[in-house]
Amino acid sequence: MIERHYKTRELAELLGLHPDTIRRAAQRGQLESVRIGLDRIYAESAVQCWLEGNREHAPAAAAGYNGDTRASSMRREVR
Repeated sequence: MIERHYKTRELAELLGLHPDTIRRAAQRGQLESVRIGLDRIYAESAVQCWLEGNREHAPAAAAGYNGDTRASSMRREVR
């Protein structure tokens, strides 16, 4: 099976985050990516690992929201 990959803006939109948040995570080595041209590409498995490691930093969690979020929806899709 071929793994899904996302560009920075696609991933940011899917997760409800600003593209700069995604870029910073990649620059810090927190989110594995491959640079292609001017953009970065993120494998779905790398995104899953990043999300699992950053649950406590999710915007909804910080606000005390325990319901469904775009990030949690993606975690279910990946599994």
